[in-house]
Amino acid sequence: AVREIAAGGETRVLVGMPPVDQAPVAERHWFLRVLPTLQWLVLGILVLVTAIFYEDVNAMRLAARAAVLGSKATKDGGVVHETGVSQAPSNKLELGRKGGPRAPLLTAPPAPDSAAPVPMAGRAPKVSVVTLDNTGESKDGDEAKDVDPRPVLPPPIEAGQEVEAGGKTAPRSDPAPSSGSDLRPGGPVPLPDVPASIGGEWRSIGKTQPLTGEDLSAPGALEAAAEKRSFRKEIIVMVANEGGAILTANAVANLRSVGIEHYLIVTNEPKSCGLLMNGPWGITCGYTSYLKNHERLKDYQLLAEEGATPFRLWWVRFHFLDRLVQLGYNPMYIDTDVSFRVNPYPLLKGPFKEYSLFAQDETGHFNGVNIGWIYAQNARPNGRVRWVLNQTVTRMMEILEHQPEPLTRWDGQPVVGAKEALWDQHIYNDVLESCVYGEDMRRRSMQRLIEPRDDLRRAWEVEQGYPMDGAAFDKGRVVVNAEDVPLTARGDPMDLRAGSHAVKFKPLKCYDHFTPDEASKPPEKIAAAPPWLVAGWSGVHGDEKFQGVSGNWNLYPPRVAVAHFVGGLAKQTTFKSLGWWQYGSDAFRKRSLHGLQTELDRGGALAVAGLRAGVDSADAMEATSLYGAAVANVIRLALAAGRRPVIPALDCASRWITRGGDGTFLGVRDRLHVVVSGRCDADSAAGGGGPRSPPGGVVFERPGFGACCQSVQFDCNEGVIPQVDLDRDPRFESLQDDVAYVKVDELLGSGVDEDGLPAVDGAGLEEKLRGPSLVVMELGDSTRGYGDGQHVPGLRAPDAKQAERVLEFFRTCQNMNCVTPRTVWPNENSFCDDPNRKEG
Repeated sequence: AVREIAAGGETRVLVGMPPVDQAPVAERHWFLRVLPTLQWLVLGILVLVTAIFYEDVNAMRLAARAAVLGSKATKDGGVVHETGVSQAPSNKLELGRKGGPRAPLLTAPPAPDSAAPVPMAGRAPKVSVVTLDNTGESKDGDEAKDVDPRPVLPPPIEAGQEVEAGGKTAPRSDPAPSSGSDLRPGGPVPLPDVPASIGGEWRSIGKTQPLTGEDLSAPGALEAAAEKRSFRKEIIVMVANEGGAILTANAVANLRSVGIEHYLIVTNEPKSCGLLMNGPWGITCGYTSYLKNHERLKDYQLLAEEGATPFRLWWVRFHFLDRLVQLGYNPMYIDTDVSFRVNPYPLLKGPFKEYSLFAQDETGHFNGVNIGWIYAQNARPNGRVRWVLNQTVTRMMEILEHQPEPLTRWDGQPVVGAKEALWDQHIYNDVLESCVYGEDMRRRSMQRLIEPRDDLRRAWEVEQGYPMDGAAFDKGRVVVNAEDVPLTARGDPMDLRAGSHAVKFKPLKCYDHFTPDEASKPPEKIAAAPPWLVAGWSGVHGDEKFQGVSGNWNLYPPRVAVAHFVGGLAKQTTFKSLGWWQYGSDAFRKRSLHGLQTELDRGGALAVAGLRAGVDSADAMEATSLYGAAVANVIRLALAAGRRPVIPALDCASRWITRGGDGTFLGVRDRLHVVVSGRCDADSAAGGGGPRSPPGGVVFERPGFGACCQSVQFDCNEGVIPQVDLDRDPRFESLQDDVAYVKVDELLGSGVDEDGLPAVDGAGLEEKLRGPSLVVMELGDSTRGYGDGQHVPGLRAPDAKQAERVLEFFRTCQNMNCVTPRTVWPNENSFCDDPNRKEG
């Protein structure tokens, strides 16, 4: 034994330790015996970890180096890409004909994504990507890209119940998934499978690779993402913030329905991308840090990025379009309220192949195009098309970084906010005009969206020497062959005759800084898409029969290839009324009423039958007030009963609804109040629409199928069930399997509501209606003032829980709060307000 001498001379025995001179080192302790093995094991782990995370570490190292040292300017074929420097060489922007510093051609704005590409490794989505085509087929000369295995969902149900009008039919909807018993209100809906024949040679489903939520503005990320998401050098760019995720999800489903999966979704934040990736469809996307921390954003009140004006995303779309053209791609940008009725590539690659840039014609002039749909094809990397895209970004940067003096408008007044200074459509149109005329022009920059004194502005334009010739396009012809006409998802050609068609175009001259090789080449051309190629809802140029406001988007086969809802109101309701909404997209919504809606779905739904509020009135103010008040009371009663309110559609034959001329669907043209639809049931439990024969000579293919006019004035995307949803959303079919009808008089108490009519007492209402999935309150046989269908009884004496539900709902859906004394005010086009309310 070995003894240890302790303090004070005492000793203690250390048991089990052999004398150091009696055994080899390797045998003295177990740790020493396994040490060599541990050394090799640790070394192996280090090598493995390095191999796995090398790409992440390398990307972080490059990003850190760029942040510290800055990006160096590079030169490529005579095109200078300056990074990390201001685009405003002067302190003052003069905005006349000669105004504004003349920036070098194709000067890229400060952004790290122009650096050399590096492999990107991002985080994976939490759920599998559920896109339903797993055929992996490839066309001649096109290898299918490797994709992750994806779950296969049930096949689609057959489209049915069509409407015929003037030789055309209106389908019930695009193919939808089977409505099995597993679909419940508020639950997910699988994406429908897409038959292998859809899309033809331009079908890209199964031929792209997913992203992983990476920052697309990091070094090399855009290049890597374009390689993954493109198909035959085609790529479709969309941008979205968190609030726009629901429209983005519907747009993805729409693109897939015509065979397209080569899209690139760019969000403003990682959480916005996460909302798409982690939803039931696992939508692939990336986000952008482009200009995220720019010091001048706060000066233009642009720090908040949710809402309808996400300026930073608008700017990045042009920046990415510019970069993609430089990289040799054919990029298309679409707003998320764009719907493809057919796959447009047969037209773009056939009759329109000689045009390199496309725009939606909004005014009939080349300096007044809409930028909700932009397409560039076969554009030269240093050519005029790229000049237009790059110069748009350059001018944005000039304005954003302008300092220190305040910017002034055309009339000398200080610029107020980004809507005057940085409205991208105005800047883009100025650039187009500059390129067409071949000199620097800034006619639209620094003006309000709607000028109060257009005569003064025109005088200023003359003073500045701007051409006043109308900015007319040149006129040309394209020949559409029979094989160029795209097919619908059902295999039918769109309503487009083969033959010669008019097209408007302009050669792009641009100015300055071209390489000698580019300067010697013929100008690239911009084409204004004819309305049968790209149509708008309203307020756009061209024959109105192609516009959505005419109701003709209901017709089948479609007469437009691409539909853009510019000018439309209540876009989700409009999509649904046309049958162009993929139910299940709501799973990607950032919901304000999620908790309340979930609670109400457990209780079922409440509808009203026999509502005729304002139907026979020719006074729009009176009619909309009656309808708004009735809808508000339906909502209050349903919430008090613990149920979802079902909002009845309007009868399209109502006298007050604005009529259209010849060629309008169902004879209705009323943009401010209703969207006309052929997809409601005439005998719907919601009680709206028919059953009277609608105007316009429409013949319904199946008995009981009818037309309706869904309100866009009293509308909310949460909490309520519009009639078109009750009739068409497969998740609500279970409601209609368990319906109970109750006479309104049976629910009335002894008190009166705000209008002096008999009211429904809140006490005991939920218990009284408990049981059936859908309760329908019938007005028709009432003997207590509701038999004419002009009113719905109000709610009297709600308890605290009922009152809180009503308050929470109307706090989110304020435009549906028409409870007396609130009424439509100050005119029939407005939402409800209290006309007696005093400001301040």
